[in-house]
Amino acid sequence: MIELFLSQILNGLVIGFVYALIALGFSLVFGVANIINFAQGALLMLGAYITFTLVRVGAPILVGIPVAIAVTTIAAMLIERLALRPLQNAPYIAPLLSTLAIAIIFDSAAELIWSSEIQSFPSPLSRYVVFIGSAYLTGVDLAIMVVSLTVMAGLTLFLSRTWLGNAMRATAQDPEAAAQMGIDVPKIRQISFGLAGALGAIAGVLIGMYYLSVFPQMGIPFGLKGFSAALLGGLSSIPGAIVGGLLLGVFESLASGYVGEGYRDIIAFSILLLVISFRPHGLFGKKSLDALGGATGASGGIPTTSIVASMAGSTGRTKWRLFEAPLPVLLAVLALFAFLPLVTGSNYILQVGVQAAVYAVLAVSLTLLTGAAGVVSIGHAAFFGVGAYVAALSTVNLGIDAELAILFAGVGGAVFAAVLYAPTIRLSGHTVALATLAIGQIVYLLFLNWIDVTRGPMGIPGVPRPDLGLIGISMRSLTAQYWQALVLLGIAVTIAAVCLNSPIGRIWRAIREDRLAAHASGIPVPRYLILAFVVSGFLAGLAGAQFAFLQNFVSPDSFTIDTSIIIISMIVLGGLGNVTGALIGGVLLALLPEVLREFAEYRMIAYGAVLLLLLRFRPQGLAGTR
Repeated sequence: MIELFLSQILNGLVIGFVYALIALGFSLVFGVANIINFAQGALLMLGAYITFTLVRVGAPILVGIPVAIAVTTIAAMLIERLALRPLQNAPYIAPLLSTLAIAIIFDSAAELIWSSEIQSFPSPLSRYVVFIGSAYLTGVDLAIMVVSLTVMAGLTLFLSRTWLGNAMRATAQDPEAAAQMGIDVPKIRQISFGLAGALGAIAGVLIGMYYLSVFPQMGIPFGLKGFSAALLGGLSSIPGAIVGGLLLGVFESLASGYVGEGYRDIIAFSILLLVISFRPHGLFGKKSLDALGGATGASGGIPTTSIVASMAGSTGRTKWRLFEAPLPVLLAVLALFAFLPLVTGSNYILQVGVQAAVYAVLAVSLTLLTGAAGVVSIGHAAFFGVGAYVAALSTVNLGIDAELAILFAGVGGAVFAAVLYAPTIRLSGHTVALATLAIGQIVYLLFLNWIDVTRGPMGIPGVPRPDLGLIGISMRSLTAQYWQALVLLGIAVTIAAVCLNSPIGRIWRAIREDRLAAHASGIPVPRYLILAFVVSGFLAGLAGAQFAFLQNFVSPDSFTIDTSIIIISMIVLGGLGNVTGALIGGVLLALLPEVLREFAEYRMIAYGAVLLLLLRFRPQGLAGTR
């Protein structure tokens, strides 16, 4: 028993050091540039693959690692210069999504260059073993500890003993004052990205050596773990990143040893959620950074919860003309699309139409929560998945009619949203974003591991398309499903438009702009945020039911963080808090992969590039932010 405990602690500390290195990258960038860099995981993957490639062509690994660090450092600095610096006056959410788009491009490019298969990574130290009682450490474990401690000590000395380090700390504390003292703030921010890239490359090589493998998607899970570790310790705190990484590694390892490997990540994300709920600024973070805008919020002096405020202190909304069609016009357009099956008999076009309608409903549901109420949700796929599984289980096990199955799915999504997200109501900014991300990951892992109910990775096949019981119409044809999807989209648009044009919508926007002022004026903020979750969850549940009927199959793979990222990209593309914009963004991004289908190998790269360009040149969305 003691041996198992000791082994798990040692294993946890080893992988925890790697998480700490990744977390340091997040903390450096957030502390200096106030940006959450989700491309950090992609940089990690890039560093590992460059080392792997050089070793494969015959170079010693000790030559490959410095080259990988140099290339990744340059790549990170180019990301800051070309993709993020131009977004300085854009809403806060734009740089965050840009880093997600960059991660998509990097991951897809890696699949093209190195294939999507898992490949063996050289690990010459793995054959050495050191016993500590009945536990043991491999040469790789010891190398990870030594390298990590050396890097951390070097980084600490760099930040505290060099002029450049002091300049970075000054920029992190007050960029305007730093600029007045002669510090080149943009250059310092670029250097912080470079350092984060170097840390990512080192972490990527250590991960490759630890797991003896590399694969293009490795950046997503390890990037999430690093981000979680950074927030656990305090997102802007260097010591916090180290402690957060070690704690996360130990928690994970103990969960794996005593509960089971399948629940390793569930317990890790659950602990993270608890910490965020009770100490949202992390173990070593500052309370002043609870809000998304941090100390440089919209007013320049007061932290703000507004996701549409920019780092330059402007809301930006007045610069762009708002395009928002009245509800009757939107419903009339949907009615025109109802004639599509009479114009074309192509099942492919109808299937794409149903998919576009499903994603449009999802975009409308999220624009209520994120666009109007200002709650950044990176776990919206969880609502979607709950609705899909409720509809699938209802029809497969109970054989109920379509109306009831869809209603159950909507209610399931609403109840799930209200109950599971209630503890996060008092959170704002990046903390609520991570809380929703953690909940989304927990729900995805439950879909994957709760085999008795969800059948795990095998999914639920043979989901029937139930008839409409009230009027006795068969809904088994694709044409019927198309019309059903349009009706659900019409319901979603009506509910969203009525809410946004009512006092409820105005109160949501007031909470988004300044939660503290809304609370001070007597608005029961938690009650209205719960309402936003309930309505959003209900609509996402409807979309999940239609998705299950369209695919005749549900599995966890459809409800990953990638899906959440796509949905949030849709509402930013269309314009936050704008139903017309949500429809435009949802339909365009749903159709884009189909338009690029002829370039199947490159379509995800093109998808990321298009998203990046849109955020660069139209950060307020095509229809404008309401």
